[in-house]
Amino acid sequence: MRKSYKLVAVLIVPALLVFAPAFAQQSRIADAATRQRALAGQAERDEAQRATVRRVLDRSDVRQLAATMALDVSDASSAVATLSGADLAAAAQRAQAVEASLAGGSNTVVISTTTLLLVLIIVILIAQ
Repeated sequence: MRKSYKLVAVLIVPALLVFAPAFAQQSRIADAATRQRALAGQAERDEAQRATVRRVLDRSDVRQLAATMALDVSDASSAVATLSGADLAAAAQRAQAVEASLAGGSNTVVISTTTLLLVLIIVILIAQ
């Protein structure tokens, strides 16, 4: 019985040593060019989301509202560069809601005040 284990071990170990490098060289799921395109696409989406948040923070009415609440919009605006992932997506989504509510020249901010405050607070808290 022990001879059969030795025989199996003698046959399997060299086979593993020969075939292991062949398995390691199999093609990857995504090649380098595909990964590069995906990273570039994500970077573009992130920058577009940052631009949306900055546009809202640069509005004069937003600056006035933040000033009345003693919030520094310039700190929040510079902190936008540090946002990424889910935090950036959430801030951009709220900024888009503010833009949509103020589209077409509407100067009234009713429901969007809460959203605007959330954007400012999230950006400031994440930056710290």
